Amino acid sequence: MKYANFSKNLLLGVTMIFMIILTAGCSSDAETGGENGKTKIKVWLLPFIEPEEFESLVSEFNASHHSVEVELTMLGWSDGREQIKTAITSGTGPDVFYLGSLDEEYTQANVLVPAEVLGFSQKEIETFNPLIEGYKENGQIMAFPLGYEMNMLFYRKDILSKYGFEGPPATWDELYHTAKTISEATMDNGKPGVMGLQINGMDEHRNAMNLSWGSMFAAAGGQYIKDGESVLNSPEGQEALSFMKRFYEENLAIPGLSAVNGFANGEVAMFYFTQPTADQQDWYNDSNMADKWGMAPMPKGPESAAGHFGGHGVAVNSRSDKIEAAGEFVRWLASPERTRVFMESAHYISPFNLEKVDSEVKAEIEEFTSKQPEVWEALNQQLDNNINADSAELFIQSRQGYTERWAAQPSHLIPAITGETSIEESLENIDVQVNHAINY
Repeated sequence: MKYANFSKNLLLGVTMIFMIILTAGCSSDAETGGENGKTKIKVWLLPFIEPEEFESLVSEFNASHHSVEVELTMLGWSDGREQIKTAITSGTGPDVFYLGSLDEEYTQANVLVPAEVLGFSQKEIETFNPLIEGYKENGQIMAFPLGYEMNMLFYRKDILSKYGFEGPPATWDELYHTAKTISEATMDNGKPGVMGLQINGMDEHRNAMNLSWGSMFAAAGGQYIKDGESVLNSPEGQEALSFMKRFYEENLAIPGLSAVNGFANGEVAMFYFTQPTADQQDWYNDSNMADKWGMAPMPKGPESAAGHFGGHGVAVNSRSDKIEAAGEFVRWLASPERTRVFMESAHYISPFNLEKVDSEVKAEIEEFTSKQPEVWEALNQQLDNNINADSAELFIQSRQGYTERWAAQPSHLIPAITGETSIEESLENIDVQVNHAINY
């Protein structure tokens, strides 16, 4: 009987040892990806640059790295963000994924891996410019921007020149005066033939209102959140919305005409939106637009020349079992050596302080930007304006109630601008919706 028990115990022990060895072997296979000895990681991205450019980057990485292999999946803009968020917050999803900004759903779910854990050195972390503060949680970088979008003032050089303006407006007062002069000079049967300014979002592209409003709100010195409550209905918010309303109240602009299309057709002299708009419309190469348009920093408002800024970046899933491999890819992708790819693709602003990058990398970037000095001077000036105004703090505030605010703003701001509802009522309605989301 003792012998039988001994045999059973021996068999159990051998079986357990075998299972441990087998499990270790399976873990190793999962980490290395099996036969080729590489750790395979899944990466889901959105096409903020052309998919072919991402595929080229991934091919370059896979060819130059012997321990990690990237499997790339490109998602669409229509539902890609939600696909990623659903997968990540439900405990599944890829190892590396697209992230535009730090959404509270991600930070509260603890699904992001900080820079230090991914192997970023202190020197690498210090290479980012100050806007990286917008990607921190509890002092740690949790997502890694590859390029920034910023609202810029697009202006028709030919139209402004025709009506006596040698350059773009630099302040809100100048913006109003320039727009008023052009609209009134082209007035026909009570409608401006050329709108001095059209606000992007006052047409069918209503979501553009979020970025248009965000720029005016920032320049007025507004705050999204104070003492845990939404505070758009503030003196700053009312001043910003009153300024936007003035153009429509005085019949200097008319809702309905696309700002982008009207600009291209010569029916709109100025509008403001993010800089990739010109790349998407191919204005840099369009012979019909040659020498007719320019891009300037946002006009200075009551408090600053800040404007909307946002980023396109990547993050690592904390529930991945391949964090080390994911970190290797992210450190490679979100590096100064790769930043030129994103700058060239759609004039994205580099997330790095170019004074702190390798001299050869800096020289390459300067050589590239020197081909369009006027464009990059304007973009870099807006970058400085946003840094000086501490726009990262507003970026952080926007995380609270972001989804509800994004949905509520167009439906309440546009009626205020057109005079259908009061400014105070519209802003208060947004605050109520956002506060309900924050507090419940």
